[in-house]
Amino acid sequence: MSRASFPLPQGFTWQYDLIVWLQSYHSAMLDRLAVAFSYLGNESFYFAALPVLMLAVDRVLGMRLAYVFFTSMYLNAWLKSYYHIARPVGVPGIRSGYLRSATGLSMPSGHAQGTMTFFTALALWLRRPVWLLLAILLSLAVGISRVYLGLHWPMDVVIGWIAGFGLGFFGWQIGRWWTYRGIPFGVAIALAVLFPAVLLVLARDVTSSVYAVFLLVGGAGAALEKRFLRTSIDPVLWKRVAAGVIALGGVVAVQLAVQAHLDEPLWQYVRAAAVAAWATVLAPWLFHLLGLYTREADSHRSR
Repeated sequence: MSRASFPLPQGFTWQYDLIVWLQSYHSAMLDRLAVAFSYLGNESFYFAALPVLMLAVDRVLGMRLAYVFFTSMYLNAWLKSYYHIARPVGVPGIRSGYLRSATGLSMPSGHAQGTMTFFTALALWLRRPVWLLLAILLSLAVGISRVYLGLHWPMDVVIGWIAGFGLGFFGWQIGRWWTYRGIPFGVAIALAVLFPAVLLVLARDVTSSVYAVFLLVGGAGAALEKRFLRTSIDPVLWKRVAAGVIALGGVVAVQLAVQAHLDEPLWQYVRAAAVAAWATVLAPWLFHLLGLYTREADSHRSR
């Protein structure tokens, strides 16, 4: 069917033509590759990856990434609700696949923005230009996969890339500055609550509220853990691996427990709060009991 046979909003004609051109190279192998790249932008991937990084690799890295990533995703959801642009799914002439990853509105692309945010910040932690280049290339591949699969307009992806890179880069710098402040416990807990509370007040939909809830529970949990439990990742490799496996198992258990109810907003909040509490308080407490974590010296105790 020609695009002339149905109306397109002003400014969308070139985007339609680009999607159709990209899909003209369709093949079964490219379909599988696009779905694989697209999975890296799924919310479930980051709900699993962040706790593992936080609990088995580096606590500061994981918490900083969580703040940068979920703030970015909050903004993404807020902008989607604000602009209220529909996806190209169902538009005649466009073939859409991997539809279970295409819930909600279209602009900006959450997959493009989330991937760019996460891997840009991670590359800055690794401190090698080659990692930043790989992060950008991976984010480009994820974004292009969304257009190829007919799930986003090209401008959704471009805006997602720009927002993701900016938030990943500047958010990481702000987080690095904040990490090394000598913040007293009372101030830390107050700010951990105040920031997501403001986000909750300004939220435009359930999705953005869910991300704010993760930051609320996670930020408060991290501050409480640092004040009262004071655990630390043990450098012994097998203990790190064990912590990572158990950390992932906890996230999977939460996901399975609520999977059948995720269409209901209440259970989306429950999942976010449970994963955040597991990653910041419950898992460190369990790992200390199991001998997988050590305790920080009393001299490191937060003021």
